Amino acid sequence: MLPIYSERPLIKISVLLHTFLALGITHTAHANDLFVADMALPEVLTATHLYQPPAAVPGSVSTIDQELIISSGARNLTDLLRLVPGMLVAPDSGNLTSVNYHGTNLNQARRLQVLIDGRSVYRAAFAQVSWSDLPVAIEDIQRIEVFRGPNTVSYGANALLGVINIITTPAKDVHGTLIKGALGQNGIRDGYARQAWHSDRSDMRLSLSSLTDNGFDKRRDGSNFRDGRRLSRFNLRTNHQLDEHNTIDWQLAFKEGSNQVNNNYQSFFAKNLQPKPNEQDTDSDVQAKDYAASLRWTNTFNTQHNISLQANAQQWERLREWRACDAQRAFSSELKELWQISTPAQLSGLISGEIDPKTLSPRQLGLLKATLPAKGEIIPHSCGLITENSRESRVDLELQDTYSISDSLRLISGLSYRYDQARSKTFLNGLQRKDITRAFSQVEWYATEHWLLQGGGMFEHDSSNGDSFSPRLAVNYLFTPAHGLRAVYSEAVRSPDMFENHADWRYRVRDLRPALSSGSNADFAITAKGSGELKQEKIEAYELGYNGYFAAQRVSVDIKLFEEKISRMISGSPKVHLFNLSNNDHIKFYGSEFESNWQASDKDRLRLSYAYIRDRASNPIDQTSPKHSGSLAWLRDWNQGWNSSLMYFAAKQLNGHDLQLATARIAKHLNWADKRLTVAGNLQKTLNNHPIGHTSHKDNSQDLAYLSLQLEF
Repeated sequence: MLPIYSERPLIKISVLLHTFLALGITHTAHANDLFVADMALPEVLTATHLYQPPAAVPGSVSTIDQELIISSGARNLTDLLRLVPGMLVAPDSGNLTSVNYHGTNLNQARRLQVLIDGRSVYRAAFAQVSWSDLPVAIEDIQRIEVFRGPNTVSYGANALLGVINIITTPAKDVHGTLIKGALGQNGIRDGYARQAWHSDRSDMRLSLSSLTDNGFDKRRDGSNFRDGRRLSRFNLRTNHQLDEHNTIDWQLAFKEGSNQVNNNYQSFFAKNLQPKPNEQDTDSDVQAKDYAASLRWTNTFNTQHNISLQANAQQWERLREWRACDAQRAFSSELKELWQISTPAQLSGLISGEIDPKTLSPRQLGLLKATLPAKGEIIPHSCGLITENSRESRVDLELQDTYSISDSLRLISGLSYRYDQARSKTFLNGLQRKDITRAFSQVEWYATEHWLLQGGGMFEHDSSNGDSFSPRLAVNYLFTPAHGLRAVYSEAVRSPDMFENHADWRYRVRDLRPALSSGSNADFAITAKGSGELKQEKIEAYELGYNGYFAAQRVSVDIKLFEEKISRMISGSPKVHLFNLSNNDHIKFYGSEFESNWQASDKDRLRLSYAYIRDRASNPIDQTSPKHSGSLAWLRDWNQGWNSSLMYFAAKQLNGHDLQLATARIAKHLNWADKRLTVAGNLQKTLNNHPIGHTSHKDNSQDLAYLSLQLEF
């Protein structure tokens, strides 16, 4: 177990620095004999916006490269993230998956920043990432970089626990035509087509893709569970080399589709309704559309200095309407008044039927008597259309300057502006919007050949949440460019979303049948309203780590020891009958992570990850961290066009269940003339009887098999 350091930051920093000084003093010239330093090292971008070798990064970065992506046979981005140590992936249904790092309430995974080519897809209105609806195909991804730790200093609020950066393949690196299709169990029907064009100064990549499946089709009791999905995507990316110094990269993306959702609406008065409603829809599906456009201009003055400007525009649409039934008194003024003058505890008791009359005022007792049916009383009902539509839009501008002042000193700085807007009659009673301005700077200084100091900060003004400043300080001791120790202290924040802070949640029901005396439209009596007083969550994080690459053995290793404390935390899932969010909770994580990649031979590659996580949470719903979790992957080239992969994922008590999941893929490549055909079989199998997702009442532990065909020419 990782020791728990003193709560005083100065003492913690002193401990880290003394550890590094001791290591530095004991280092001798023999270090250069132990490690091979003359090699081409891979570089990562996500940590600081600067390309850096992994040993020099101020934190832990996992990279899922294109070979891993292809070999996995994954249809979903979330399946790939199980390869990252400490990353918790839990499907709630076939079209809804939460991704979290280290812990907190998995049903509200809202503390990770997610980017596609530098464009944030984190939805600020509802603090979520719609993983099934991202307008990017797996086949277009070059690599995924995951910064495992707070990184508000580089990406602003909401990079509280980490950053997932999805980097697509540049148009210049794609050639010819590619067509791919997949067919398999559980209604799997996928398609993908890509075409590339090139000229002297321009490159273009166009892809069209679709994905269809039936989700987790059955509950454990054998009843149907509607959670399938159908989606189509369009992606266009172009690169233009305007002249020797200037380049432009622009992209367009569009996604549309539908996600099945069961209609689980139940009336408070279900036992007393007469006659029993038969108009209620069996489903309440979500129609989803995402639009995105981005433009990036880069001017490279020389090898030491460049400046870039990126502009992004996005829109999300989630449209949902269904017919539900309730007692006509659910729209009464008496129930509405009772709701408004009661406390959350009393409201909870009202829902559960466990109200103690002694807790109610005379007025509440009178309203309760007028509202709730007497034992055995039969009451009339009406059925109407309920709407949960929402539309969000964003415009984002960022100016960034990167300057190498000398061979040992690099500086990156920039300014950004973002405008977010959300419209929803149901959740926000109209329009909410906010502006965010940021100024950031980071410095990388090689004080000596072995000592690397890095520091930076981000100042952010949020029109809804005020000002914040997030710093980071890191010290790296490099034995060689390929081997380094690191000590990192960082702070980060997460802003409450528009819905958490400014909810005005009410249901306007249309086309009531039979109509009420007031007409065919009515407002449901139960409403919820945000306080508008929530503050930003804050994290303080400490990290000790090692990253190294052993060239002779072709082994890379990353080790991380961490302690993180989130204060002013907003816990719980907002519910219309119990909306009482506050900043009263906190959580502490501590533990260790390990990641290794071994090119065992020219034919074999092994990848291992492991995380040991302990948490101490003030709210039990946030105690979801599995004590042990990890993954193992084996990639093999069998010659003569055959290759395979075998991957295993495990987690001890992930949201109450043990995860044991294996995937296998075997592929055959056939070449003739300038064409290449790839035939691949894929299998996903659970190795125990536990669900792989949030809940135990659904049978979401199914095994899957599917076949894919890919033609390149």
